[in-house]
Amino acid sequence: MSWEGIDHDLNRVRGEADRITLNLADLDAHVGHRLLKGAALEGRTRQRWEHADTHVHTLWTVYDAFRLVVDEATRLRADGGGPGAQAALTALLNGPSVVLPARHAPLGERGLLHADEEAVTLADAVARMSAAYEEATGVISEVGAAWDALHPRLGELDAMWQEIGTLSDMVELGEDEYEALRADLAAVGATVRTDPLSLVEDGRVDTSALDRLRQALERVRGELRDALRMRDSYTESVERLGSAIDGVEEAVARARGLRARVVAKVSSPAAVEVPDPVPGLRAGIGEMDSLRARGRWRELGTRLGELQRAVHEAADDARDREEDLAGLLERRAELRGRLDAFRARAARLGLAEDERLAGLHARAHAELWSAPCDLRAATVSLSSYLRALHELGGTETPGDRTTPGTGASDGESDGGVSR
Repeated sequence: MSWEGIDHDLNRVRGEADRITLNLADLDAHVGHRLLKGAALEGRTRQRWEHADTHVHTLWTVYDAFRLVVDEATRLRADGGGPGAQAALTALLNGPSVVLPARHAPLGERGLLHADEEAVTLADAVARMSAAYEEATGVISEVGAAWDALHPRLGELDAMWQEIGTLSDMVELGEDEYEALRADLAAVGATVRTDPLSLVEDGRVDTSALDRLRQALERVRGELRDALRMRDSYTESVERLGSAIDGVEEAVARARGLRARVVAKVSSPAAVEVPDPVPGLRAGIGEMDSLRARGRWRELGTRLGELQRAVHEAADDARDREEDLAGLLERRAELRGRLDAFRARAARLGLAEDERLAGLHARAHAELWSAPCDLRAATVSLSSYLRALHELGGTETPGDRTTPGTGASDGESDGGVSR
């Protein structure tokens, strides 16, 4: 090889050596690489790392031998090119000058003259280092990506667990209260730290286990926060709850009083019953006091929420029943008003003394002014009176329709009250 060719190849391999040196330094300082070297790995991650670590070892072994040849060639060229230097440099740069330990082969695959060393060219050495580097960095990058996705989530779970522990102490819960949850967190944490690749499928990190655990921790943390608020504001919470129960008691009393009037005035449809939930609600406050005395703050918070919902439902139910009962009296008043209006129309038409109309009017009037009255029967009688008035007067006003039919409302067919 000419001196010009020697200088060209020498500059090239020296540049390659410098770049390889920098990349190996970056690899050695890489956070993922350092974590893998120091971690107690398990499962798939351990298998992959053992494979990758073999390539890292190969990479450094080949690099050391490669660097010796490049340094020797650099020294020879720096000596000024004495006798035999040109041939020696040509052999170093183009020949099998990089001496490496022979690749391990099982005994059954070795020949009698199997050597402990092998020599390869600088180009072959670079190719081997490139292949080993890609294998090693591929695994390191894959594990690093998994850790990048999993560790922040695990850190959040650990912080939530610490808060749960603090809240548990504040509300005086036992240390083993959330033992199952602690065990789940420990198991997930161990998997993330020692075998993150077990949570990688088709290149995607599966965080579902951490997400489910996060939901459980959030639920427990919420319960404990409610319990703490319950402990700190028990008196005020019970006072507000008692006031709400007083409101329910008043609503029930109104509905029951109204029902008594309805029963005296209307026999059909039957008046709805008005149950009294107040004793049960007040007993709930007694249960809360018992829980408080035993320091059961978490159960107390849950019980408060249940009672609040029960009070709200009881208040709504009492109002609905009161409206239902009031509707019966309103329907009776409406039917009475209609009967008077129809009687006035009959008078205007000169039909007030008609024997048929007079009989129908007397019947409807008796049903509506009896106590208690049957609204269903009164509705039918009023419809009969109106129908006769139309027949005798030869007119019909759609707005005055009372007779049940295809266009009649449910209220018209059953006395005017929807149940």
